[in-house]
Amino acid sequence: MPWLTLATPSTRRLDLAITADVVPAGRLAAQGLGTGPWPDFWTGISDAITLHAPVGTRWEAELDRLNAVLPWFSHDALVHYLAPRGLEQYTGGAWGTRDVCQGPVGLLLALSEMAPLRALILRVLRAQNARGDWPQWFEFLDLDDARGQSSAHGDVVYWPLLAVGEYLAATGDRTLLDESVAFVGDDGPTEATSVLDHLSRALAHIAASTVPGSPLPAYGHGDWNDSLQPADPELAARLCSTWTVTQQVFSLRTLAGALRGLDADATRGAAEWDGSATQAAAAIWAGAAEDQADRSATALAQVLVKDGLLCGYGLFHDDGTVEHLVHPSDERTGLRYSVLPMINAITGDLLSPEAARTHLEALEQHLLGPDGARLFDAPARYQGGPMEVFQRAEASTFFGREIGIMYTHAHLRYAEALARHGDADKLLPALLLANPVGLAGRVPTAAPRQSTCYYSSSDAAFTDRYDAAEHYDRIGTGEVALEGGWRVYSSGPGLFLRLVVETLLGIRRRGDVLEIDPVLPAALDGLTATVPLDGLALRLAYTVGPRGCGPVSVLLDGAALPTTSLVNPYRQPGVGVDLELVRRAVRAGGGLLQIVTA
Repeated sequence: MPWLTLATPSTRRLDLAITADVVPAGRLAAQGLGTGPWPDFWTGISDAITLHAPVGTRWEAELDRLNAVLPWFSHDALVHYLAPRGLEQYTGGAWGTRDVCQGPVGLLLALSEMAPLRALILRVLRAQNARGDWPQWFEFLDLDDARGQSSAHGDVVYWPLLAVGEYLAATGDRTLLDESVAFVGDDGPTEATSVLDHLSRALAHIAASTVPGSPLPAYGHGDWNDSLQPADPELAARLCSTWTVTQQVFSLRTLAGALRGLDADATRGAAEWDGSATQAAAAIWAGAAEDQADRSATALAQVLVKDGLLCGYGLFHDDGTVEHLVHPSDERTGLRYSVLPMINAITGDLLSPEAARTHLEALEQHLLGPDGARLFDAPARYQGGPMEVFQRAEASTFFGREIGIMYTHAHLRYAEALARHGDADKLLPALLLANPVGLAGRVPTAAPRQSTCYYSSSDAAFTDRYDAAEHYDRIGTGEVALEGGWRVYSSGPGLFLRLVVETLLGIRRRGDVLEIDPVLPAALDGLTATVPLDGLALRLAYTVGPRGCGPVSVLLDGAALPTTSLVNPYRQPGVGVDLELVRRAVRAGGGLLQIVTA
C-alpha cells in the first residue's frame, strides 16, 4: 500500500511537515508574487491586517486574540473563494450566488485585491440567466454546460448588483461596463453582450417581480433566511420580506451611486469615458434604479411599519389590507421581532435617527443573547406535521443554523449596523463574539471548540425542537451549552475581514478617494494597525476621542491632509482624503496615517 510509515522511539512530541510544489516556481514568478512587503503569499495573509493596542490597556489581550484568528479567517475565506467546499461539503463545488457576492467580495476588498475582484464579478455575471435573474447557486469551474435554473430566493437578484456597485465604487473602473459577457440560456450560454445589458435585464426582472399593486418585491421562493421558504405557493406572490425590501433599496442605490460616481470622476479630471453611449446608458440605468429604490423605500415606511416598528414580513390580502408578521402584533407565527430588517434598515439609512434608536433598543431587549444577535426573539414554531407558513422552519428536526436562530453572519451584519449608528463601545465586543480564540472568556456557556476556524452559527445544545421551544429562555440564564455550528465554508470570514478593515478601522477605498471612518472604543486610544493598499502596507495610528468616531483631523506622515465630509444621518460622519496622495506616500516607503476622532 502507498503509505509512509514512521518508526520512532518513545517521545512526547513528533513534528511532521509535508510540502508540495502544486504551482511551478516559474509560474509563481510570472505572477509577481512576493514583490510587496510580504515575502510570500501566506505571510501576506498573516500580516496584511494587524491591530495592536497600547501595552497595558484592557483591549491588549483581546486584540492579540484577534490577530491570532485573522489569518485563519483569511484561510477560511480563501477556501470559500477558491475551492467552494467545506469540511461538511467535501463533494461540493458550487458558489451560492448571494454567498460569493459577500464573502469573496469582502475578502478581496479587505485585501485590496482589485484585479481578482474584477474577475470574480465577471464570473458572477456569466452565471446570470438570460431572463435577468440569477440561480440560487452555480458551478464555478465550468459554465459551458450550464442551463438556466428556474428557482431562486427573492433576494438573490440583488446581491450581484450590489457586488458590481461595490466594485465600481472602490475602483472607478469604467471599462467593466463595456465588457462582453454571455448569459445562461435554456440551451446553454448565449451570445455575449455588455455588462450594462446584464444590469438592464436584472432591473427589468426586478420591476416585474413585485407584489400586485405595489412596488415592493414579492417574496418568491424565500429570502436570505433559507429556513423561511413559503409553505403555500400563494404566499410567494402575496408575501413581502421587509429585509428583502431594505436589500433592494440598498443594492440599487449603491450601484446607481457608483455609476453616477464614474461620471463625477471624469469631471474631476480622471480619464474620460471611452464612449458617450455607455455613459448615457449608465445614467439612464441609474435613474431607473433610483426611481425603483425610492418607490420601495416610500412603500416600506407606509406599509411595513406598525406602531413604530418594522415587521419581518407583510402579507397582502385581497381586500387591500396588510397583515404584519414577525411583529408584536403578529398572531399567526408566534414570532415578534426580526433582526435582519432592523439592522439592514439602519445600515441603508432608511430610518430616522429616532427610529434607529427605537429599533436598536428593541433589538437589545429582545434579540441579543450571550453569543450575539439572534434572528428572532424565539425559535419558529415546530409543527411536526403539515406546514402552514414556512417550510424548513416548521419541519426541520435539527435545532441549529437558521433554525437555532443564532446565525453568525446575521450577527456580523448587526455589528455593521452598530458601526453605521456610531455605537463605538459595542462594535468591537460584538465582532469579538465571532472569534473562537478565547471565546469561553466572553461566553462562559460556549462549549469547547476548534480555535482555528470560523463558525457559521452558535447552536444551543437542546435535545430536540420540543426541548428548544419549551426551554429557549435557558440560553440567557446560562443553563444550555452553546456549540459551534457549520465551520470554515461560509461567506462569514470574508465579511468579518471586511468589517475589521472598513468599519472598525474605517479604511475604505472609493474611487480616487480614501474614506476614513473608524468606530473605536475610547479605551483603544493609541491603537496602531496595518491594512493592505495596492499590495503594500498602509500604517495607521489612532487618537481616539470619547465618541470614538467622526475624524476631526487626518495626518499623512505628519502633514495635515485636506478632508471632505461624508454623509451619515445618525452620527458625525467620516471624511474622505485624496487616495493618490496616500498611495504615493506608501510607495515611497512612508504612508503613516494618523487619525484623530471626536
